[in-house]
Amino acid sequence: MTDARRELIFGVVGLTILAIVAVVLFMQASDSSENSANGDDSSESSPGLTAPPLPAVSASPTPSPTPTPTPIPQTYTVQPGDTLRDIAERFDVTVEDLAAKNGIPDPNNIFAGQKLELPQPGERLGTPGIEKLGDNVYIVQSGDTLYAIAQDLGVSIETLAEANDITDPAQLFVGRPLTIPERQITPPTARPQA
Repeated sequence: MTDARRELIFGVVGLTILAIVAVVLFMQASDSSENSANGDDSSESSPGLTAPPLPAVSASPTPSPTPTPTPIPQTYTVQPGDTLRDIAERFDVTVEDLAAKNGIPDPNNIFAGQKLELPQPGERLGTPGIEKLGDNVYIVQSGDTLYAIAQDLGVSIETLAEANDITDPAQLFVGRPLTIPERQITPPTARPQA
């Protein structure tokens, strides 16, 4: 490329840039004179320099829609690998309230398939204890079976299972509170005398 051609290209590029700058300055000057004509001479600028126009601000911003909170479900069925702490965090409740709501004396002792009632927002419960569970609750002990508990309490296995949402009698774990259904008292049968 020759020197003359190079000078010509740089000259054209320079004139183009100069023309763009002149157009921008002219547009700013005309915007500034319009603002002055409208009585908006609030800008304090140096001679020859103009501030860019400010964007228009609406008097009343449009409020964003308020998200509808997702309601907390009433119950949760424990899944394999769940811990009471995980469940409490998932539903934004405390471990203590979750344990108290379900009469769980040992938070480390839950089992898959167990149905838990979830505390609702604002509901606060005390720490569970066997003495707080009342006379109509039995805490499963080591070695207990549903049959043995039903026999000791004087109720049928079916009634005990139904009162506690037990679908599988083998799913009975130490520390689980069982609601004791009303005992069906049957009158003693008369023995034939000899």
